[in-house]
Amino acid sequence: MDFNQTFELINGVRQYNYFKCIQYIQLQGSSLYGCKYLIHTSQRQQLHKLLAYATADREACTFYGIDLRKGLLISGPVNSGKTSLLHLLKPFFEPEKQYSIRSCREVVYCYDLFGEQSLQRYTENNLPYCFDDLGIVPSCLSLKMDVYVVGEMIKTRLLNKRADTHILTRMNVGALNKRYGKHFTALLFCNLNLIEFTESFNLK
Repeated sequence: MDFNQTFELINGVRQYNYFKCIQYIQLQGSSLYGCKYLIHTSQRQQLHKLLAYATADREACTFYGIDLRKGLLISGPVNSGKTSLLHLLKPFFEPEKQYSIRSCREVVYCYDLFGEQSLQRYTENNLPYCFDDLGIVPSCLSLKMDVYVVGEMIKTRLLNKRADTHILTRMNVGALNKRYGKHFTALLFCNLNLIEFTESFNLK
C-alpha cells in the first residue's frame, strides 16, 4: 500500500481516509518492527487524535479539543506504543512540521560529554523535535542533571515559542510535579496537547 492511497486530492487539498491511514500505519509498522506489530483496539482513539493533529484536520481537532498551534504531550505506560506511532506518523505531517525524535537520555548524556553546546541544536535552531522518554535518566547520571538539562531545555523551547515541541513520557502529573516542579508541569499543559495511552501490551 502506497502513502498516496491514504488520501484524495479535492480542489488541491488532501482529504484523508482514516481507515486507509490506519491500514498504511499497520503495514509500515509490520515492515519496520516485525510481522507481530499490531495496532491494538485500545490505541484507536488516540491514533485518531494523532492523525487529526498530523493532517491538520481542523474539524476533527475541534471535536477532540486539540489546538493545532500547540505541540503534543503523549503519556502512557511502557509498551503502550507511543514511540512507534510517532515514528510511523511522520509522513502525515507537512514537510516543515516533520520532527526529529531524540531520547531525553541521549540529550543528557551528550550534555555530560560536550556541555552547553550540545543543547544549541534544540534551543537555538527553529526546528521541530520530539523528545522521547521524559523522566528516564541514564543510570550513570543524576536526577538533578536531568532536571537541569532536559527541564531547562524544554522550558526554553516552550517559552521562546520554538518550532513544534512534542514530548513522550511514562510519567503522570504527580510524577512530573515531583521531578520537575509544578511550574514546569503547568508549562507543559499550557503549551502542549495531552494525549494519554492507558494500556501496555507487547508490540515486539
